[in-house]
Amino acid sequence: MKNLWKSINFILVLLIVVTAGYLLIFSPEKFMGKERNEEELIKNVRQNAVSPALAALNRPVNRQGDLMDPNAVPGANNYGPAYNNQSAPSDTQGTDSAKPAVGWQVDPKDMFWTVNPDNSTTTQTTPSAVNAALLEKILQEGHWIGLEAVPLTPQLAQANGIPQNVTGVLIDEVTLLAAASGIYAGDVISAVNDVPVSDLHSFKAATAAIAMKNEAVVTVYRKNGDIKIPVKSSEALGVAQMEAAPMIFSTSRSPHGYYGPCDKCHSISKSAKNTSTLGMDAGDALPIPPPSIKWGTPCPHRNRGLCTNCHKII
Repeated sequence: MKNLWKSINFILVLLIVVTAGYLLIFSPEKFMGKERNEEELIKNVRQNAVSPALAALNRPVNRQGDLMDPNAVPGANNYGPAYNNQSAPSDTQGTDSAKPAVGWQVDPKDMFWTVNPDNSTTTQTTPSAVNAALLEKILQEGHWIGLEAVPLTPQLAQANGIPQNVTGVLIDEVTLLAAASGIYAGDVISAVNDVPVSDLHSFKAATAAIAMKNEAVVTVYRKNGDIKIPVKSSEALGVAQMEAAPMIFSTSRSPHGYYGPCDKCHSISKSAKNTSTLGMDAGDALPIPPPSIKWGTPCPHRNRGLCTNCHKII
């Protein structure tokens, strides 16, 4: 009987050792209590992406779009409260379809502004507050498809032989797609896809309407008439990017006549350093310290004045 118990104990110990060895070799994370490694996590994420019901803990899944409103309106933001930055309405609130949705929305009447119907008092952190300050600046130039456009002032129109009744933005430089499409410097853009252009603001709005398209028709005034130029690209044409006048210091002297308050065009630096302009730009003559020279060395250049004004004599 004693030998029988010894045999049973030996068999039990052997089974425990074999089981532990198997787990240690083939499934160490379960045996050692470690977290799953990165490969296992990636594998599970991929599996959940294929079968989302497994990741939802048996929660019913709408495969046409999770959290989609059953009363969805085509073309609207039809996702539920989790996607609209709002809390779900309670049963006591009712379902008034005329009530505007909570959260920031794009105002269809003005592409540069957003509206907040339910939180209109919160203006200091809104995109509208930022845009309001930016839109007050007088724009200096715009860039689109490789061209640079500037406001068509009466002075520029007269200097370039453009009739005073022509409106639009003046192209002063063309490269890349603009040049390849046949647009010339000196042309005046009067419309983009038949959307009239009268200044840089309307030019930006006209390009925004076809930003996601890869082709458009640009109407320009050239010499004595309008020309429609088709523009085709392998990429989206994008929105024209605007620039205003560079930042200046409060003590800067005006390089031009009086055009009104300086901050209508420029932003004013709040520190002793102008953070908006690179000190030395591409194309500038980079300053190179003149080398030291020995006394009696022949002059390496023509007479430019006293040597010690530039060089150190050694």
